[in-house]
Amino acid sequence: MPQQTTPTPIEADALPAGSLVSLFGLLADFLFLREGQTRIDLYAFLAWLRRHRHADQAQRIEADPVLLDAIRNALAEGHGEIVTRLEALDEALLRLCEPPGPFAAVARAARPDLALRALRT
Repeated sequence: MPQQTTPTPIEADALPAGSLVSLFGLLADFLFLREGQTRIDLYAFLAWLRRHRHADQAQRIEADPVLLDAIRNALAEGHGEIVTRLEALDEALLRLCEPPGPFAAVARAARPDLALRALRT
């Protein structure tokens, strides 16, 4: 009897550093274009990735059932909730970059609104 194989997620060490940040960034770009929509469709996101030369990300998502389901569930939370969570990720990245150095300068320049808010707290 032939052994059945199931697709396995990509090994974490096979992915480049920053791939998670890239995925969240693409999701943020996609959501920005859909301001005001309450429901965001997974397949619209995958089609958008392909149209904007990120077919590799779309293929990665579709090839990993766990990732596909996770993104579907995240999108089901609705536009406002996702944007709130992405804003929290930006704030967390700013805090991670805070020790003096080039990443801190990039983070403060890219999101001066968050940098000012962080200084006040």
